Amino acid sequence: MRRMRLLPAVVGLLGCSAGASGPEIADEGAPSRFLYVWAGDKDRKESDFLAVVDVRASSQTFGQVVATEPVGMSGTLPHHLEYQLPDSGHLLFANGHMHEQIYLFNTDQADHPKLVKTLPPPAPYRFPHDMVRMPNGHLLVGYLRSEGKSPLAGDKTMPGGHGGIAELDESGAVIRSASAADSSVTVPIRPYSFAILPLIDRVLVTSAPMMEDTSADVVQIWRLSDFHLLKTMQAPPARLANGELLPHGHQMTFEPRVMPDGSVLLNAYGCGFYRVTGMDTPNPSIANVYSIDVPRQNVGACGVPVVVGNYWVMTVGRNEELVTLDVRDPAHPKEVARLKAEKGFRPHWLAKDPTSNRLIVGAENGGENRMLMAHIDPRTGQLAWFRAFHSEGGVLGVSFKRESWPHGNSGEAFGHAALFRR
Repeated sequence: MRRMRLLPAVVGLLGCSAGASGPEIADEGAPSRFLYVWAGDKDRKESDFLAVVDVRASSQTFGQVVATEPVGMSGTLPHHLEYQLPDSGHLLFANGHMHEQIYLFNTDQADHPKLVKTLPPPAPYRFPHDMVRMPNGHLLVGYLRSEGKSPLAGDKTMPGGHGGIAELDESGAVIRSASAADSSVTVPIRPYSFAILPLIDRVLVTSAPMMEDTSADVVQIWRLSDFHLLKTMQAPPARLANGELLPHGHQMTFEPRVMPDGSVLLNAYGCGFYRVTGMDTPNPSIANVYSIDVPRQNVGACGVPVVVGNYWVMTVGRNEELVTLDVRDPAHPKEVARLKAEKGFRPHWLAKDPTSNRLIVGAENGGENRMLMAHIDPRTGQLAWFRAFHSEGGVLGVSFKRESWPHGNSGEAFGHAALFRR
């Protein structure tokens, strides 16, 4: 979910009617047994928690929450997990935005993960967001702000300085950190997510807000080995296939993924897609290579993607749908499928089951009281809802509208990020 105070031009929501789901697609491979959901108590009176859902269809407790691990804090605004579950023996990192904490969970016992410790942000950086594994097993973390005033006149965000990045070892100890500040950019740069390219000693960093008023719509290229900032590039305007400008398409550079040809493809939250090349040269470049058609008056809410073989699956919150792009040629993505969600469910988070073709789909603000499951056909990119995964009354997905949880009667919750556990 994006909980952001946006500029007036990008505020507002537009509902879309639900459409047909298409045919069911059979699994290939043994599905994972559990789903971990990073969840918050809705009324903020009880502890937030990591929930464990049984997602193996052959199980007697399929679709049920079988365990929870409270973190002992309420109102943390559970947000992102890592994008892939780390291997056994490594701790899972999770972000509690409002408390500015990172929570570390031991998941060796699959059905009973345990909280090990919490981490405050390293001064002067504040508000950790994305966490991505480095080749050495450490975590690269983006911090949206730093102490002090915003560099942009009139910006009242406090603290509001440029954000930064940090390398944390597997215990959470800070190895090094660096500011994202660039003297040529006066709008605050808020490091959001990463694409790591170890073979050329580079890391690409995007910039987007969470609850900040302003954020630079830029992409930065850093040297991975010493955190030296090499280049800051403005995202160019986004255009549709017919050449029409998508007014907010370039806003909030969001989620990058490394392509097989060594380029990086990324979506902006505004639903423009960009390809970055030449990162190992003094003059890298960024080009708008695709845009998803969304309402012109709003930011499109293209959130967290997954890449499955040749296909990029994109959550499009404003259109209430998933869109599959064929990215075999990342310079020319092509749409191959769409899957409509029910009205009011605005997809945002995606994660793939590593042992089957299932996807878990989390929602934007207002739809986080449940999570849906979908299938992807890896041969064609076609999508379908997994309708066997439903709550009482036939409501699609796992619902968090409930009074009782394994840890007690704490009432309704919301879930944002989720990962499959074998």
